[in-house]
Amino acid sequence: MSDSLAALVRSFPDEPLRLAPGDPAAEWSANTRWFGIPDGAVDAPAVTVALDEAGRRLRVRFGDAPGPVTFYAWYDEQAGQLRCALRSVAPDALPFGARHVVVERPDPVVALIVADRHPGVVPWEELSESSPPAAAGSSPPPRPFPVFAITIAA
Repeated sequence: MSDSLAALVRSFPDEPLRLAPGDPAAEWSANTRWFGIPDGAVDAPAVTVALDEAGRRLRVRFGDAPGPVTFYAWYDEQAGQLRCALRSVAPDALPFGARHVVVERPDPVVALIVADRHPGVVPWEELSESSPPAAAGSSPPPRPFPVFAITIAA
């Protein structure tokens, strides 16, 4: 089943992607894909290899483009989706509002997928009104999430 996830990731470089350095919204629309996590076990090695392969193939396709250009992937835990994108930014300038950490290998991203027993589902305990509200400032900030990033063009 997860081979289908790897196949979807491997198909990303074949999509009709386009670079528009002055238009981040156009790049977001054209170059971002959301892949739902299939039911059942995920073949982590296959998905890891597929992410690496996608980066290599994008370097062949866009490596001569005026840089910076970055391919990146992350796991959206709330949506239960692996997301892949191509942007005209450097890895240290990825368009995230949340705390994240750029990683050079896809393993930490894939590990989150494998660890998520119910992709896209927020457990009831986390929504329950019976839980006492946290006092302002008492909760630790959320951990940064990993983002696998490969420089395509510098």
